[in-house]
Amino acid sequence: MSRLNTVCALDLGTTKVCCAIAEYDGEDLHILGLGEVPTRGIRKGAVVDIDLAAEAVAEAVDAAEQVAGIPIDAVVVGFSGGRITSANSRGVVAVAGARREVRDADVDRVLEAARAISVPSDQRIVHVLPQQFTVDGQEGVKDAIGMSGSRLEVDAHIIMGSNTALNNVIKVAHAAGLEVEDVALQGIASAEAVIQEEEMERGVVVADIGGGTTDIAIYRKGSLIATSVIPVGGNHVTGDLAVGLRCDLDAAEEVKRRAGHCLQLTVPADVMITMTPMGYDASVQVPARYLAEIIGPRAREMAMLIQQAITKTGPASLYAGGVVLTGGGALLRGFPEVVQQETDLPCRVAAPFDVDGIGHEMRDPQYATLVGLLRWGTRSIRVAHVKGKKQQRAFNVTGTTRHNQTQVSERLNRWFRDLFTPSSKGN
Repeated sequence: MSRLNTVCALDLGTTKVCCAIAEYDGEDLHILGLGEVPTRGIRKGAVVDIDLAAEAVAEAVDAAEQVAGIPIDAVVVGFSGGRITSANSRGVVAVAGARREVRDADVDRVLEAARAISVPSDQRIVHVLPQQFTVDGQEGVKDAIGMSGSRLEVDAHIIMGSNTALNNVIKVAHAAGLEVEDVALQGIASAEAVIQEEEMERGVVVADIGGGTTDIAIYRKGSLIATSVIPVGGNHVTGDLAVGLRCDLDAAEEVKRRAGHCLQLTVPADVMITMTPMGYDASVQVPARYLAEIIGPRAREMAMLIQQAITKTGPASLYAGGVVLTGGGALLRGFPEVVQQETDLPCRVAAPFDVDGIGHEMRDPQYATLVGLLRWGTRSIRVAHVKGKKQQRAFNVTGTTRHNQTQVSERLNRWFRDLFTPSSKGN
């Protein structure tokens, strides 16, 4: 296996940290290794303790390496939380060269022109995503390379993120001994994992419901037109249950997964749930409808916030593809129906597709971001196949390449030691 065709992704979630290693053959992703540990040092998608978060990352990476049988030193990282803003912009340039044929350099220049927008001092541009090109007045061009013309324009969607939030994510990776090849907004990554191009053409809204946030990505005519992050997720439902049932968060999460529902009247009146509230020595019986009574208002709030994000972009009739829910929070029973009622759009829950190798473990909505980040990471490999060379980007807090040699050396030494040294457990 060529290491040039290997891609690694890191998902820093509010409830779990996941790392996956995959091989890309030019068409498909083959999952080689997966590591997952409970999150530490991250709250509502933002890093709050670099050391604790780095420890969790190192554990997840080590687990993925053991399964894949190869060490890694660079990852594609997803980010969310913080203050995510976006804007649509237009760039215009003259096509260079006597032949007036659009080249890669022209596309780079017009995208750079589209970046010329006002950016708050505490933010930076993370993504400049072309929506369509216009060549000498001809609109709707998806790939302008090779076309003839003298004037090149681009409509682009620009995503900005908090300098602090991004720097802390990158610091966590560095503290764990990893380079950051690229960063991607989690909502966009999740969308790439669960929807097809045909849905993007028809118009579709993707809502990735995580533990602490819900990431929204809205597509129309094949292009991303809006992104946002809603500071409400599945953990808020768990917190509501913990208060309403007078139990700890772990018990509330277990009850939510076992019997939680958003729609009270769809739950049979005679169904009872056994649980032990805090301060009780014996278990008690709680009507399942009572759980729905607690969960329902929070579910409607989340659906309303999704609807508000859609309304900002235009009428619901523009989104024939409806609303696609993914992420672990999308598994809450009855939530698709609540979203459909609120948005007046068809709604479904989606999981990542076209995943093989050990990927059967990742065919679940909760792994949408991780699979999307892997696909995002294949872009540099696809560029390499076209141009005949490996192109990478590495990020750090100052914007220049950084390789933490000491940390990486320690991780490699530990990996080889674990691989070739007999286990001492039980001695």
